[in-house]
Amino acid sequence: MKKIVLSVVAASAMIFSTQTMNAQVANAEAEVAVEQTEQKAEWRQVEVAELPAEVQQAVERDFAGAVIAEAHVKEKEGEQKFKLVVQTAEGEQKELYADAQGNWIDKDKKDK
Repeated sequence: MKKIVLSVVAASAMIFSTQTMNAQVANAEAEVAVEQTEQKAEWRQVEVAELPAEVQQAVERDFAGAVIAEAHVKEKEGEQKFKLVVQTAEGEQKELYADAQGNWIDKDKKDK
């Protein structure tokens, strides 16, 4: 009788652990799919002329002589963020992030 009870307990434990592992794998796959979808929809290239005047003025003010080579925009929760690739007067290429008001966003703190 003890063997039967132990067998039932062992089988139940195996079934429970298998279901838990399957649920964890499904959750991980779903998270990866959501991240990939968000990454695809993030940055959209725009013309430099389409940038808000505040963003263009911030580049002129803080990076005198720099030229905006590329501009990208991302809209999230109703707010626009801009990724700029600028060529500085010294010939250096920089990637900058700004909000629509021309405030700089720290690269480490920007929305990913």
